[in-house]
Amino acid sequence: MNKKFTGVLCILGLSAVLSVSSVYGDGTAAFIQHYEAGQSFYDQNQFSSAIVEFRKALRINYLDNSARIGLVNSYLSRATYYANQENNYDKAANDFRSAIFYLKMYPTKEQMVQNSSSMIASSVENLNQCLKVIGFDTSATSRYSKAEELRTTGNFSAAAYEFSKAGENSNLASKANAQIADLMKLLGNEPRSADYYKIALDLNMTDSAMRMKYARTLDKLGNYDEALAQYNSVLANSKGDMEVLYALERIYLKKLAQTPSDAELNANIGAIKQAQGDFESALNYYGKAEQLNPDNITTRLNVGTLYQQKKEYSKAIKSYDSVLTLYPNNIQANLYKAQALSEMGDKANSLKLYEKVLSIDPNNAVAKNEVMAVMQSTLSPEEYIAYLSKNAVTNKSMQETLYNFAYKLHKDNKLNDAIMAYRAYININPNNADAYVNMAICYASLNDYGNAQNVLNNAKMKFPNNAVIAKTVQDVKSDMTSDVLARASSSYDKKDYKKAIELYSSINPPTEASLFGLAVSYQALGNYDKAIESYKKAEIISPKNAEIPYYIGYLYSEQQKWNDAERYLKKAISMNPNSEAKNIMQYVSQNLSANELSEGISLFEKKQFDLSLQKFNNILKQEPNNAYAYYYRAMIYDEQKKIQFAINDYLNTLKYTKELPVVNYMIAVDYDSLEKYQEALKYYREFVSLYSTNDEFLQYAKSRIQELSQYAS
Repeated sequence: MNKKFTGVLCILGLSAVLSVSSVYGDGTAAFIQHYEAGQSFYDQNQFSSAIVEFRKALRINYLDNSARIGLVNSYLSRATYYANQENNYDKAANDFRSAIFYLKMYPTKEQMVQNSSSMIASSVENLNQCLKVIGFDTSATSRYSKAEELRTTGNFSAAAYEFSKAGENSNLASKANAQIADLMKLLGNEPRSADYYKIALDLNMTDSAMRMKYARTLDKLGNYDEALAQYNSVLANSKGDMEVLYALERIYLKKLAQTPSDAELNANIGAIKQAQGDFESALNYYGKAEQLNPDNITTRLNVGTLYQQKKEYSKAIKSYDSVLTLYPNNIQANLYKAQALSEMGDKANSLKLYEKVLSIDPNNAVAKNEVMAVMQSTLSPEEYIAYLSKNAVTNKSMQETLYNFAYKLHKDNKLNDAIMAYRAYININPNNADAYVNMAICYASLNDYGNAQNVLNNAKMKFPNNAVIAKTVQDVKSDMTSDVLARASSSYDKKDYKKAIELYSSINPPTEASLFGLAVSYQALGNYDKAIESYKKAEIISPKNAEIPYYIGYLYSEQQKWNDAERYLKKAISMNPNSEAKNIMQYVSQNLSANELSEGISLFEKKQFDLSLQKFNNILKQEPNNAYAYYYRAMIYDEQKKIQFAINDYLNTLKYTKELPVVNYMIAVDYDSLEKYQEALKYYREFVSLYSTNDEFLQYAKSRIQELSQYAS
């Protein structure tokens, strides 16, 4: 885009300017050198060099309009060149900004020259065209950011212009004008710096750092009266800022040199010396001030405060009394004397003076606070609470004092006194939810959870939707549970299991931890049924905890309730394959099989073969190497004439045990009945070799061996 800019056509005439102002100050030769160099470069269209030289000239004499206008024309010419020849609209915009700054912001109204208004309008129009071409965001925050960027790169004049535009937004106005003031100072224009600091300060009266900058600038400009006003304002809001004190001292000493008989100046310097800690010098100046003006009570008061600082209370009181003799109702004298008496430890007389101050000025905050401080230091907490309660009924500020006292006691961990103070406050003002919460917390901190809950229950009725109260209820309940658990655990460790059970049972509703505690306590007493009952309740609360079925299974195994033990141990293993329940499971399975084996044998002996067979089948499913189950099942098969099934089970019996040699006899008999004589002979012989009891089985086996041997031969 090639858009022509008209800035170069609107140049201010320098000859006219020179006739308006040719003030060079002390650096006349240097000024003329830089000015003429700037003009020469400008005439040769070397605008960047011209800008450098004109700026140097302005540094020497910031009041000179000729150098300023030369600088303006150089910026405008270079801006036009950047825009029309290089199409560099960013650089052109910066030069237009700088030109507007030196035309509009840098000079005072008295320094503005003819044609400035038209030149400003033309420059603004050209700048806006540049900004439009580059798509510049003209919001206040964007302009402030751009100004900071320009300041960082050293382009102070362009930065100041953008700060001025950002300052059109009320939220940015104060700090934008403060930035302009800083830049004016950097450019050597102290008067305009002071102007902009004042604008910024009027927009933000609480900015003490900016007020200090303004004071320093006024001081440098020799505007001592206004500088003093600003320094004193800073001092009033600081804790004896030494820089301010030294600045004030320097200005007052200058004034004192001109009017040494000014009592007020001597008194002011005395006050500064006192603030600096130079008490001897302060007393000298106060003495001169009093000689010059014996009726000035401020000086006497200052002398009193000085002696009070030095802890020379008798001298301080003497100074205050010199004022009170003339003016018995002087508030400051009474107040300072009361403070001195209090610091000496004479609380009773200091209290009388504070009350006198309040009788003269009922709203005196210092006296009110001091009365409270004296009362607090001389009365017991109970007496002080009673005093505040009595006065708080009709005095809202006393209510606040009572609450703050309760909070302080609470913070200092004086919990019983804090509870007393909170209760007194609630009796007067029952509508502060925080008071209930804090009192409940005090009770809880004393492990008095019953009272804590009572206070919170009352608070819930009064403030049903208060989230803080609801949360505190939960917190107190949690703390109470933790405390009971700790005491129960301690009782368990001391083997006081009944006390532990009593404490664990008091937790309502029960928790997993309390039920675990009950279980182990009952277990320690040998009451496995109660222990199992507690574990089962815990399992309802935490159904995914694999430890619980393990513990239940273990206790059932201790009771030899093998089926129940097996059921819970299997559950524990299914939830956690690595559970220690696996170690007990083998033992339980063995005992479960032995129990079922005994039942099966009993049924067998009663000739209830079908039921007995079910038992042995169940055992062999769980324990396929159980020799006795095979043995008895084989005998059932014999009874049922299932000879081959019987032989197979007898063979399995021999496979898993050597303790039943009679099984060889049973196999031999079954083979004999099947007319498998060779097999029968083999097992008869095996039986005879192992069996030593001379009974009918042995006799029959031997006779049958003889018969089968003859038969076989």
